[in-house]
Amino acid sequence: MTEQRSSPVAVVLANLLGGLARMPDLRGAIEALGLFIVVLLAGAWAAQAGVLVFDPLADQTAVTSISVVAFFVPGVSEEVTFRGWLPKGNLPAAAISLAAFVAWHPFQVLIGSPFAEPVFLKPGYLALVALLGLCCTISRLRSGSIWPSVVIHWGVVVIWKALFGG
Repeated sequence: MTEQRSSPVAVVLANLLGGLARMPDLRGAIEALGLFIVVLLAGAWAAQAGVLVFDPLADQTAVTSISVVAFFVPGVSEEVTFRGWLPKGNLPAAAISLAAFVAWHPFQVLIGSPFAEPVFLKPGYLALVALLGLCCTISRLRSGSIWPSVVIHWGVVVIWKALFGG
């Protein structure tokens, strides 16, 4: 009897579809909340250190629009791209994913992406991006679901744009 192996594309698609179909269990949701708090604490430190500058939006309609749009871009789009395909327990793949996520931010500036911000080139900001990426990667790997990392990413972006002029 010969063993049939799946193609790499089939494996990636299976990981992606599995991560989209699976909802986190209670443990995964609690861990995601803890990881979100870690990122928020890092953001508070960054605000104290001057990496982020408190500059809240006054327009509630803008905050609502940001909240809706940020769920899809970058929430779903970047999480599917950078973490959706990750196989459970594959640390080398996770490291590559994290490095690509961090590199994506300055690359957007270099190619003139409409979503790029000049702050994407600053080392302090990129350290925050790396921490966000690490927390989202841990959540994806531990829960098996993409949704906790989508919510973490979305929440951080909404707070950044609504309170820190992102």
